[in-house]
Amino acid sequence: MLHLLLVTALRPVSAPRGDLLGDDAALIGRYLAGDVKAFELLVARHARLAGAVATSVMGDYDLARDVVQEAFVKVLEGLGALSDRGSFKGWLRNVVRTTALDHLRRKKVVGRAAEALPGHDDDGGPALPAPGVTPDDLLEQDELRARVRDEVALLPESQREVVLLKYLDGRSYEEIAELTGLTVNTIESRLFRARTTLRRRLAERFGPGDPAAGA
Repeated sequence: MLHLLLVTALRPVSAPRGDLLGDDAALIGRYLAGDVKAFELLVARHARLAGAVATSVMGDYDLARDVVQEAFVKVLEGLGALSDRGSFKGWLRNVVRTTALDHLRRKKVVGRAAEALPGHDDDGGPALPAPGVTPDDLLEQDELRARVRDEVALLPESQREVVLLKYLDGRSYEEIAELTGLTVNTIESRLFRARTTLRRRLAERFGPGDPAAGA
């Protein structure tokens, strides 16, 4: 159940990456040829990846959002100098991570528990509840998701990044390995330790009768 709980708590509802036509190299080529819309598609495709990386470093959604915005400005400025367009995802991760670390150095910010995660647009409005769901049910669900996000934010950064890439951005083990340079075995080990820690902390924090502890 923890897998489902993490997906529900961390991953926003958005269009799958495959719905955006053209691979990264093609979109970059179109943008450099003058198609501004192509860069918008590139941003839409990788916004969750950038958010996951920024949040893993900052531990705070509001700070991570600022990092993502600044990072995409840097991407826009440096896109023409990217020699290997097929390596865009890895390059983007490095840009976001470097930008986040620069923010921490400049502001001397210590990571805080995340209040929200990327993908929750202010003007999007809440999803309609299922029939028979009461306001109390919705409140409990929101509180549970907030609890899980808080606990994820307290994980070590190395574990937090793979959790967010897996459950926020929906990446496979192989894709995470490609992005981070880690082996699949290392990724599996970090995810295992993270899930074990989350189960223990949720049980300790909320007791055996709480839904979160049951995960």
